[in-house]
Amino acid sequence: MDLIYLFKSLMRKKWLIIFSTILAVVLAFVLTMNQRRLYRSVAQMATGFTTSSQQVKLQDEGFNIFEIDVKFSNLVESIRSPKVLGMLSYAIMIHDLENPGKEYRDLNGDERAKAEALGLNKAKMLEVLKQKYSEEKLLSSYNPEERKILEYMKICRYDLETMRKLMYVDRVQRTDFIDIEYNSGNPELSAYVVNQVIAEFLRSHESSRSQMNIQSIGTLETLMNQKKKELDDKLGNLKSSGSLVDVTAESASKLTQVSNFETKLADEKSSLNAATLGLQEINNKIAEMDRTGAKTATASSGAQQELLNLKIARNNAEAEYKNKGSNDQELYNKWQKLRNDYNAKMASMASSNNIPSTGLVSRADLVQKKSELEIQIKAAQQNIAFYEDKVRQLNSSVNAAATRGATNAALNKEVEFAQTEYENIKKRYEDALNNKVAPLDNYRQILFGQPAVEPEPSKRPIILGLSGMSMFVFMCILIIFLEYIDVSIKTPSQFLRTMNLKMVGVLNKVNLKKSTMENIFTISNPKDRGEAVFREHLRKLRFEIENSSHHVYLFTSARPGEGKSTVIKALAHSISLSKKKVLLIDTNFSNNTLTSEFNAQPMLEGFSNDHKTYTAENIRKIISPTGIEGVDIIGSKGGDYTPSEILGDDNLLAHLDVLRGKYDYIFLEGAALNGRADSMELLRYADSVISVVSARSSLRQTDKESINFLQQLNGKFTGAVLNYVELENIDL
Repeated sequence: MDLIYLFKSLMRKKWLIIFSTILAVVLAFVLTMNQRRLYRSVAQMATGFTTSSQQVKLQDEGFNIFEIDVKFSNLVESIRSPKVLGMLSYAIMIHDLENPGKEYRDLNGDERAKAEALGLNKAKMLEVLKQKYSEEKLLSSYNPEERKILEYMKICRYDLETMRKLMYVDRVQRTDFIDIEYNSGNPELSAYVVNQVIAEFLRSHESSRSQMNIQSIGTLETLMNQKKKELDDKLGNLKSSGSLVDVTAESASKLTQVSNFETKLADEKSSLNAATLGLQEINNKIAEMDRTGAKTATASSGAQQELLNLKIARNNAEAEYKNKGSNDQELYNKWQKLRNDYNAKMASMASSNNIPSTGLVSRADLVQKKSELEIQIKAAQQNIAFYEDKVRQLNSSVNAAATRGATNAALNKEVEFAQTEYENIKKRYEDALNNKVAPLDNYRQILFGQPAVEPEPSKRPIILGLSGMSMFVFMCILIIFLEYIDVSIKTPSQFLRTMNLKMVGVLNKVNLKKSTMENIFTISNPKDRGEAVFREHLRKLRFEIENSSHHVYLFTSARPGEGKSTVIKALAHSISLSKKKVLLIDTNFSNNTLTSEFNAQPMLEGFSNDHKTYTAENIRKIISPTGIEGVDIIGSKGGDYTPSEILGDDNLLAHLDVLRGKYDYIFLEGAALNGRADSMELLRYADSVISVVSARSSLRQTDKESINFLQQLNGKFTGAVLNYVELENIDL
């Protein structure tokens, strides 16, 4: 939509905008005429949220902007809470009741009558208010007497809603302070309210904090004792499980013992194997002696003596090792070495290759050696069984220690968790005790409200200006919005953008109820500028028609009511001024307006059906004068039928050549294209087609079909006439 068009739309409705603006200003003036003068008082309170003293704040909790904003919002809502404002209202009401003649508000006649109608006893009302104030309880609207007191306070404008409406509470930006402002008609009341509301807030806050601290301390103390008992139980379980002993060290010691016993076990098994082999050899020798019958054997006296010495040394080492608890590794190694030497010596002596040839070994010596080897074998077997049992016991102890270690680890974690919970509860309990003695909040009043000397400046001029400006802007936006949702064509430029048709003329809107078509063309200088513009644009349209080679024109439109009849009459008037003759034929059977306006004979249908020959003399009988010089008309009866249905093929329109010599132009009016086929049937009788479009119309889907039909006329379409255009939009 063109900005110029919107601007002109606003200019066309400028008086509506101006009147609405003035009306808004007058209404605002009337509404603010009895506005009371208000006195403002301001008090200020420090919160301590951002500047807490280190003597009070035991630890630095950091500085969180979001958290600080939430705290300030909570504080503002607490000050404006029903409890605080309720106590403030009771305090003001108590002051007025205790000081007759010095009330903060004087009731007018109507208010005094309403108050007296309640029938309240002021002494009893004062007693109830004092009791509620001391107990910090609000009046109940369910109690009839207390409800009357609430109604009385509302009459005095001490009710909750009035207090909230006139009180301003907010944070001073980027500071630690809260501003409290109050406006009233009494400067002393304003000062009293801002000071008293802080006192009421501090009283309510202290009461709530004390009550919460008492409940919190009792709860935390019970919880702390419970956690302490749980911690003691966990420690008792840990002690009873033997977890105080280092399981890792115990396991390492037992693993070392297992290694030592496994070494001893291997040595004993080696000795057992050697003794077993020696016993087997002795048994073989004894068997051989029994077979050969030999009674003695020679042997080396030196070897015998050496064997005896080894036996004595071995027995001594074994006795010393066992006497010292069988734990000395060095004595054990010495004993094993002597035993192995003794066994090796005996085995070598028992061998036939090692028996000296210079002496014989008796059978008794072999039996003695056999007995010793059997004893040695039994001792070795016992030692092996002992060592294997020890290894099993130690391995079992190591596994048990590992299991106990896992259990102890779980118990230790439970103890640590119980210890952490106990410490947290204990810290909260200590913080609650500290808060009871030295509260962490630091609320204090730093600026006390004073009665204002002069009332606040009147905002009446600002209100009047804003009301007028708001109405002005609202009306402008409303007009622009209405123009925006109006999808009618309105201007020639919009017609060219939306219709995609050739435009041969533009006709502005004229009021034919105040003036006639004859006056428009006969008065040289009409007073109405619109009539003059209308006449000039008709002359341009006449020029387009006169410069064409066509004589028979069919006037049609996409929809009814576009102004075809008016355009035809106006164009006929204009052409008649140029001394040319025009014949109008009303072929709009569905709406024969031309026939009715010119009171013509409705002869077209009957004449076309009755006559077989068409001559100028015959046709002249059905032609009627219009009253316009050089303009005649052939009327029609009209009805719900089309030209081909009522006129037939051989009709008057097919013989218009008979009239060409008498008339310069013949204008046919056809029905609208959207709903009827009349204009399509009349095309064969016309040289050219002119479409009439109203500027008040909007483009619809059916209109697009009609436009496509006109575009496909292959040069037979002269163009469109945009009719009923507002005078201000004629050049847009």
